[in-house]
Amino acid sequence: MKILRRVAPLTALLALGACASRQQAAADTAPASTSARTATTVMQSTEGGFSVAIPAPVSEERRSQATEVGEVTLHTFIAVRPEADTAYYVSYTDFPPASVSHADPRDVVARASHGALEALGATGLASRPLTLDGFPGWEVEGLSGPRKLRGRFFLVGPRLYQQLLLHPDGKPPHDADGFFESFKLDPQVTAMLTGAPRS
Repeated sequence: MKILRRVAPLTALLALGACASRQQAAADTAPASTSARTATTVMQSTEGGFSVAIPAPVSEERRSQATEVGEVTLHTFIAVRPEADTAYYVSYTDFPPASVSHADPRDVVARASHGALEALGATGLASRPLTLDGFPGWEVEGLSGPRKLRGRFFLVGPRLYQQLLLHPDGKPPHDADGFFESFKLDPQVTAMLTGAPRS
C-alpha cells in the first residue's frame, strides 16, 4: 500500500506556513474588527460526510493526483490564522475500493501519517493509534523547522480523511484540541462507504 503513503497534502501543507507568514504583516496593520474573520465556525461537508470546528473563512479546493492505482481527487479545506502563523487543514480522498480491500486499515493510516511527515521533511515526535466511531485512525506529531505539525488520519472504507494543524513550535492555538475533537463523521455517508446497512 505504498500508494496511500504518498497521498498527503504536500503542496498545500508546504504552502500553508508560507501563506500564514506572508499575511502576518497585513494582519499586524489591519483594524481590530478583522479578528471576527478568524472566529471558529462549524463547517459541514455533505459530500465529504464530515463536520469540523474550524476558523472562518475556509477555502475549498479539489485537485487530481496520479497514483499507482489511478487518478484520485484530493478534496481540501484550509483555514489560516495569519496573526498566529497557524493553518488548519482537512481533506478526504476516495481510492478505488479494490486498492484498499486487502490492506490492513491500521497500516494504511500509519503509513499516511508517516508519509505526511516525510513529505514536509519533519522529524516525528510522537505517534499513536486511535479510532473514530470504530474506524481505524492514527495521530502523529512532528517538527518541521520552526513549526509543529499535528495530524490525524482515518480510513473509512476506501476514503482517507486527513486533519492537520501547523503552528509555531511551542505556541499551539487555543482551539487546537477543539479542532481535532470536533471532527465528526456523517453516519449515512460512512454506511455508504462501508456498505453497512443504514439505520
